[in-house]
Amino acid sequence: MRKDKLIKEWFGFNVRYWNDLKHRAKLHGHLENSEALPQEIMAEAEPIFVLSTGRVGTMLLTRLFELEQGLHIEHEALPEMLLAGKTAYDTGDLSFAKGAFMAGRYEAIRDYKLRGLRYVETNNRLTFFAPAMAELFPKAKFIHLLRHPDSFVSSGIQRNWYTGKTITDEGRIAPPQSLGIESRPDKIAWLWNATNSFIDDFKAGPGKDRTLTVRSEDLFSNKEEAMRILNWLNFSADERSVQRVLDTPVNKSRKKKEKQVYDEALVPLVAKYYGR
Repeated sequence: MRKDKLIKEWFGFNVRYWNDLKHRAKLHGHLENSEALPQEIMAEAEPIFVLSTGRVGTMLLTRLFELEQGLHIEHEALPEMLLAGKTAYDTGDLSFAKGAFMAGRYEAIRDYKLRGLRYVETNNRLTFFAPAMAELFPKAKFIHLLRHPDSFVSSGIQRNWYTGKTITDEGRIAPPQSLGIESRPDKIAWLWNATNSFIDDFKAGPGKDRTLTVRSEDLFSNKEEAMRILNWLNFSADERSVQRVLDTPVNKSRKKKEKQVYDEALVPLVAKYYGR
């Protein structure tokens, strides 16, 4: 990460930390019934979560959400919950997922709800907590953001996924050894399909009627698609502001991505979302 980005992130983190302490201090002695607070927060909060594989344009979505007042938006929240998310996927244990999610995010959702702000997280790390989040927060909404596997595989190769050399690999789901998937492009292709299949199952179950599906390619190039998302959330951004966001590149890689060859049989969902 570049030094200027590190400094900006450090400064922003510290400002948020001190503001959170100040607002939390104001609550002491002023709550009517703190024992009932968790049930009230979970029943009434309306958080928004973006479900994705990552590398799909969540930063652009974050910039669009920043046009709306009354939100607290996290793009890369702490704790990251990498390993917990992988464990939730591997075990399918809803009780574990609910406990891990509450430990990692409840206090943030509670604090911002008490400050009159709606919590929004565009971070893909929460994807495998979707069933837990839906059950815990019945008024939560979800956006399924996906990107064509050709671009996704190239991006994953560029970022050294499945090399074992990056800390994020410890929380990345991996194909079962029984499938015999060896090459990195094939593993990343499998990741694309497995993650989006998980989200599809969620949309057919607890996420039904609460999830909007968006292709990142449409979002990048289409003001109408951006407005569709904002209107679905009942946001009030005007079209000119939206166009300005779309015209400003975000999170653009300095390295040129090379097209990767992978086994297309590993991504059957591409036909559903991209027609091939």
